[in-house]
Amino acid sequence: MRVLILSCNTGEGHNSCAAAVKAEFESRGDSCIIMDALTFISNGTSKFISKWHVRLYRYFPEVFNKGYSFAEEHPVTFDEKSAAQHILKIGCRKLRRFITANGFDAVICTHLFPALMITEIQKRSPLSVKTAFVVTDYTASPTAEDVRTDIFVTPYRNVSDDFAALGIPAETLLPSGIPVRPMFFFHTDKTKAKESAGIDPQKKHLLIMSGSMGCGPIKKILKDISENLPADCEVTVICGTNKRLFRRLADEYVAFGNVSIRGYTKNISLLMDSADLYLTKPGGISTTEAAVKGLPMVLVNAVGGCEAPNLKFFTECGAAATAETPEGLAALCIELLSDGERLEKMSEAAKALGIGNSAAVLYEKIHER
Repeated sequence: MRVLILSCNTGEGHNSCAAAVKAEFESRGDSCIIMDALTFISNGTSKFISKWHVRLYRYFPEVFNKGYSFAEEHPVTFDEKSAAQHILKIGCRKLRRFITANGFDAVICTHLFPALMITEIQKRSPLSVKTAFVVTDYTASPTAEDVRTDIFVTPYRNVSDDFAALGIPAETLLPSGIPVRPMFFFHTDKTKAKESAGIDPQKKHLLIMSGSMGCGPIKKILKDISENLPADCEVTVICGTNKRLFRRLADEYVAFGNVSIRGYTKNISLLMDSADLYLTKPGGISTTEAAVKGLPMVLVNAVGGCEAPNLKFFTECGAAATAETPEGLAALCIELLSDGERLEKMSEAAKALGIGNSAAVLYEKIHER
């Protein structure tokens, strides 16, 4: 089977999800290709949206949150006659030709934009392909109710109820979870993982990461943590693609033996295995990866929007904790690092969610003919 996976360069989460699907399908013999859906409109459109998405996330999170809230409260913002939908429709004809010319049997979308494009194509001039939309947050985002695909992958059972309430056909809902890459299903012994990551196995390890874009009040939180960090604890900060943040923190903490500053890294799975606690923003992908690992989380509500329901989901199930201020978050991390019993309970709560290999479930569903 030939499979087209459509993502968008609006943060690495959607691309990571696409990579997880690709890895599973190719391991079973399918041929897959990942494409940025917005390039079917134009390369310029893709670069513009990606650039401004990163800027809003990093520097103006309150603007992003207000925009998301506005879209929730005013559905007309993305209705069929809206400017946003008009822009997406521009790429539909080119996308349809690409699917036909390359003989794809299935199209899987890991972002709302391509899911809306595929919905438009199938409504106006249907193709004989299997279609799927993979939701990457623990909520029904604005206009998700307009998507119509053969398979509608949701993050969890109770979240499926939200989509059903919006009118998504129940028979299309597949509550198998958010796909994560295969590496996260492999667990390295914590002692060995710490040794591999350069962490003293006798010390507690706090892993800090705020998405691939390195957003949120990381500087302030780290300052408070470093000033109160017990001698038996170490901290690793992953700055992702935020080179400015990396340079600033690397210079500031160069003399701190218990604080390690790193840029973009590919061995995040090993670092998670080495960690006793994970401080991160509540992106749908990163929280799911941590839950698969059974890694306790402290969540930073850095941007709000679609990430606020993710925070609510994991704190309510007991797998994560949060605080309102940077000072409160730092104090919470220090408190948890010295409370092994509570960390164990949070770990068990994450494992109890039973998040499995969603990509494998999707593969089976796609191949049902």
